[in-house]
Amino acid sequence: MTFSVIIPAYNCAGTLESTVRSIQLSGLYDYEIILVDDGSTDGTAALCDELSGKFAEIRCVHQQNAGVSAARNRGIDEAQGEYLWFVDADDTVDEGSLADAAKVAEEQKPDMLIFGMSFDFYHKGKVYRRENPVPPYDGAILLEQLKSHFKEFYECNSLTPVWNKFCRKDIIVEHKIAFHKDMILMEDFLFVLELLAHCENIYCVPKAIYRYKQAENEKNAFRRLERIDDLTKYMAPFEAAAKNLGGESVILELYKMLLTQRLYYAALKDIKRILNAQENSKYYQQICMPKPLALYIHNKKTRLRHRIAVAVKSSRIYKKAKGGA
Repeated sequence: MTFSVIIPAYNCAGTLESTVRSIQLSGLYDYEIILVDDGSTDGTAALCDELSGKFAEIRCVHQQNAGVSAARNRGIDEAQGEYLWFVDADDTVDEGSLADAAKVAEEQKPDMLIFGMSFDFYHKGKVYRRENPVPPYDGAILLEQLKSHFKEFYECNSLTPVWNKFCRKDIIVEHKIAFHKDMILMEDFLFVLELLAHCENIYCVPKAIYRYKQAENEKNAFRRLERIDDLTKYMAPFEAAAKNLGGESVILELYKMLLTQRLYYAALKDIKRILNAQENSKYYQQICMPKPLALYIHNKKTRLRHRIAVAVKSSRIYKKAKGGA
């Protein structure tokens, strides 16, 4: 078997079937779909059983709720395919979009295949699609070439997620690569970094294939960030993995991005507390953050501008000016 598609499923009864259907129509062949029910309480478990009973290519396993990393690791253990592809239970791919990538994987046998993706942002029942930059290369490259252009790959979001990649299972098993169950944010990026160090041959398909559904509630990531007491300590495994790939320069950017996101939703008193906790961070000492009051005002203005932009684009006047109904 060539491909194992691993879908962690937790309380996703409303989206799982459309995700599975999009994979079936994607042009992928010689594949299995592994549904890992992670202790769902909304009917997802029954839907997994229904789909596995209906389609020969679908298998499902059930486990007590342990989180997305544990569910993906369970999928790795269950997989029989040469390549693993991790898919979220509310995302999709376009019809026929994977045919070429699947053919490349079967014929070229790269250690990892990377393709492009887009973000579908849902707001009040409407979809706003943002095409993400595709991998900066087209075709086969060596790991050493990727190391030389690590920042380019990082900045176009080709490295951070796990959903836009076919990964060789034998490399994952041989080097005991797994998703860290204690990570609550960006655990997929750490998995990719640790796996990449063992991938000599990589193939890039500069085409947006994966459709990532961005949650309407933007505060979910912030809530997870709040649970990270020591951001510098949390960054340590990322730094260790990135050093093996010549990607040390992006770690400071990653830290700044996480800290900025955490501050974005914070109140003034929380901004002071968060910044005070960073005083001894080796990363924080390399960046220049605004004073708490200035940062608080900036965040308020940014959120207000965002709300105004969304309201304007949803208005009848804007649609009429753009030639809409």
